[in-house]
Amino acid sequence: MAKTANEIQKERIREIEDKAAKLLDKCTVATLTSINEKGYPRTCLLSKAKNIGFSDIYFVTSKRSKLNGKATHFENNTKASVCYFLGGDSVTLIGNVEFIEDKAIQESIWNESDRKFFSKGIEDPKFRLLKFHTIEATFWIEGKFRTCKYK
Repeated sequence: MAKTANEIQKERIREIEDKAAKLLDKCTVATLTSINEKGYPRTCLLSKAKNIGFSDIYFVTSKRSKLNGKATHFENNTKASVCYFLGGDSVTLIGNVEFIEDKAIQESIWNESDRKFFSKGIEDPKFRLLKFHTIEATFWIEGKFRTCKYK
């Protein structure tokens, strides 16, 4: 029996989503954009701590400033964007950031190389674990373009 147009579309979406997840698995660095205190986007390059597909991405950052910086921005506005690329393929994500305070999750993601920034590890008062959750993805993979929305 022939596939319906809807089935073909769903198959194509799953295929590009799988490729986007594999692409992120290969990337060690991504951009993370916050909204600053003046309402402007502020993009930083960050090492990716962990990802679950492209839906949830974890980043370690520092709360050094009470006036500006990613942590302060996300305390005031959780809206964010992440972008990553490899070769000619790229993915741009829109979503929200939350602070993960659960010590078990923090410990599972902690990388000992971060001790140079956080001498007390996850107990360092400046340590912050961010979790970005995707609500929209724009894919440019193998010359194919698609935008998908998620809950």
